[in-house]
Amino acid sequence: MKILITSGATREPIDAVRFISNLSTGATGATLADALQRRGHTVTLLHGLTAARPARSVRLEEFSSAADLRSRLRRHLAPGRFDAVIMAAAVADYRPRRVHAGKISSTAANLTLKLARNAKLLPRLKRLSPKPLCVVGFKLTAGASAAARVRAVSAQFAAGGVDLVVHNDLSEIRSGRHPFRLHGKSGEPGIPLRGVTGLAAALHRALIATSAVAKGSTR
Repeated sequence: MKILITSGATREPIDAVRFISNLSTGATGATLADALQRRGHTVTLLHGLTAARPARSVRLEEFSSAADLRSRLRRHLAPGRFDAVIMAAAVADYRPRRVHAGKISSTAANLTLKLARNAKLLPRLKRLSPKPLCVVGFKLTAGASAAARVRAVSAQFAAGGVDLVVHNDLSEIRSGRHPFRLHGKSGEPGIPLRGVTGLAAALHRALIATSAVAKGSTR
């Protein structure tokens, strides 16, 4: 399969030298790119400017802001070359409403930024491709209860455009420990997985199965 993976953080510019971002390192996406390429898939990785890079020979391309990532996704998906998209990137929900030219003076005692909401990318991806596309979304919660986690995953399915959702909670991530749950439909408990290697194996199986079903439905 030809798989497009996104990883790392977007940067939403404030002025010429400052930006809003998040703590994503892109390590999950880079490891998935390595593991899936090793399993025989052809992988392209769109990564944030400071995101981790895969060890294997994977096609790489940088993105900056959410708008830049949206543009690159549109360009890559429009020809219909990809079978799946794994959206592991941490895309900012908000951007500064105004980007200041040059550098804002640092002499003011206070600085107020007005933010505008970025459009969600996941629900739009299938419409960018002329052929059936399997879309994997990621959902991170932080110290959420079991019920809140179910609601968060269900909300991503309800928004449309995703076939699988990978969930993890920030409170469970430790050095050397990174658990995930892979959900195939809204409301299900999901498959518990240990680490990115386990996630890659589960995604490989799920993507192959999804591809087989799609091919069967078009015959």
